[in-house]
Amino acid sequence: MLYCPDMEDNNIDNIEQKIKNLEEWNNERANIKPILETAVDCHNRARRESYWKNYEKASEFFKQAIENYKSALKLNPKYYLQDIIERVDSVIGEYMNNIFNLKISGDRLKTEQGVIEYMEFIENLNSEEKKYIDQYEIALSYFKIGAIYFEDGNFDRAYEFFNKTASLECNRPFLNRDTYFKIGQILFNKKRFKEALVNFISVLSFDRDNINAVNHLDKCLKELKISEHRFKFLSATPNEAKKLIMEVL
Repeated sequence: MLYCPDMEDNNIDNIEQKIKNLEEWNNERANIKPILETAVDCHNRARRESYWKNYEKASEFFKQAIENYKSALKLNPKYYLQDIIERVDSVIGEYMNNIFNLKISGDRLKTEQGVIEYMEFIENLNSEEKKYIDQYEIALSYFKIGAIYFEDGNFDRAYEFFNKTASLECNRPFLNRDTYFKIGQILFNKKRFKEALVNFISVLSFDRDNINAVNHLDKCLKELKISEHRFKFLSATPNEAKKLIMEVL
């Protein structure tokens, strides 16, 4: 093999670059490690408190963890950057869910003030924050609030929150079924029979054998005096039912 001075120079350059990179990594590690250790410790404490449903205490530790991760980022890390970004994303997600759990914990949703605070939290979430919270959990909390109002006889507020549940269109058939049934009941009691009918048909679209929905559907047809079209409505989708109502009335 022929001797090539350029090859030796390249090898020397590579070795020098590796040494330089190692020195940079060691310096970065020395500066950033204490901050990361504090952040990780706070993060782990937050998780423990959240697990034990001490959500307020957990929030304090989550905030401390986030602040320490931010401090680490301010050092403009080169080698730890991706790791810190992933940690920040994880801790923010857990922090948002911890606050969510705090807002719905205990009997908070049974009080008007608790509902106000919960709604303020949900409505003030930006698009980035919303992605961390499961839409099903939000829909379920709306349903629970609606159910509380329903039991208290506050049907207007119940209707409002059941509609919030329905509008999220979460992929949970039984929650959707129960939501549309409650909406249908409220509309029926308000003598809004056409709308009630469509909602009971929506129930059947999620649970074809729901006898309560069928019974209420029959009551709507009787009130509207269109019982002769019963089988058409039983086999209709909600959108088809809307058209069918217009045709037969």
